[in-house]
Amino acid sequence: MKLSEMASLDEVIEQNRQDAEFIEEWDKGTLARALATAVVAYRVKHGLTQRGLASVTGLTQPAIARLELGEALPNLPTLVKLSRASGLTFVLEVQRGSAALSAA
Repeated sequence: MKLSEMASLDEVIEQNRQDAEFIEEWDKGTLARALATAVVAYRVKHGLTQRGLASVTGLTQPAIARLELGEALPNLPTLVKLSRASGLTFVLEVQRGSAALSAA
């Protein structure tokens, strides 16, 4: 299959909106994806490699790579290190069975 023939991410999500298992898995990753987006955006904006960001934050390059994959949430001490070194603010909102993360 050619890349041009593949469905976009939005199309895949829309096609699977009625699949409860898919939605549950997709929703589980929302926070990790939001954090990944913030970390990548910060790193690119500041012209840093993963190694460079690792050096600034005191994390390892593999830890930065895992954050950027957006597959799992980091622990609180990792978020604190990242925030302290980058100046990013992370806001976690949990209410009525859902959670959202924003970074500024």
